[in-house]
Amino acid sequence: METYRQFLERTEAFITPELNIGDGDFKANPSLAQKVSAANIFKSFYGDTVVFALDEMFKLRLSAAVDSLYAAAPECFCERLDTHSFHVTLHDLGNSAALKDVAEELFFNELKVVDRKRVIRRLGKTPIRFKSTYIFNMVNTSLVLGLKPSNEKNYNKLMALYSVFDDVKKLDYPLTPHITLAYYNVNGFGARAAESLAAVVNGLNRDIETEIAVGSLFYQKFTDMNSYADVIKLL
Repeated sequence: METYRQFLERTEAFITPELNIGDGDFKANPSLAQKVSAANIFKSFYGDTVVFALDEMFKLRLSAAVDSLYAAAPECFCERLDTHSFHVTLHDLGNSAALKDVAEELFFNELKVVDRKRVIRRLGKTPIRFKSTYIFNMVNTSLVLGLKPSNEKNYNKLMALYSVFDDVKKLDYPLTPHITLAYYNVNGFGARAAESLAAVVNGLNRDIETEIAVGSLFYQKFTDMNSYADVIKLL
């Protein structure tokens, strides 16, 4: 597991005040086509995850930022995420474009999560405090708001919870806490739109820092990137 210092060094290398999407035409990550149709509508995509809920006032603040993104560069994005879908992912689990390919895994993941509820609750219900950093490009799939635990104590609480779910499904990439604000246009967009997008993001990043506390942890299942259902309240 990374130390808090290692976590900060890794994430600060790519979460910066300036949006980095290049100077020319933008091509979306090919993997986005699993989740978004050529008409830029969310496709069926199935899976499960463990997430922290956000309070309603903060979600409304995020929604106002998304208003600015879509007003300045609507051609950069697919259909808009509903405000209620905003969350902080603690741990990804299973996912697939075909339900038949992931249904058995989801069934057993849920059993494993239930089996770990006592461990989770022994870790305590004290909220974990995050500081927002900057809106950044997440591997050419989406624009997200980066987060970091507000101090080493909060980082250690976060990773203690994370390790519980690493026993459910081990991931081959480290945790980068974030809130997904918008998925890109699956067909990409031109240099002029990219310039407009960078300008509005860079403006938002001057005034976005805040501190949030997340204390409600849920095991959820989803049927597309805009449709999440609470299955188990864990904290």
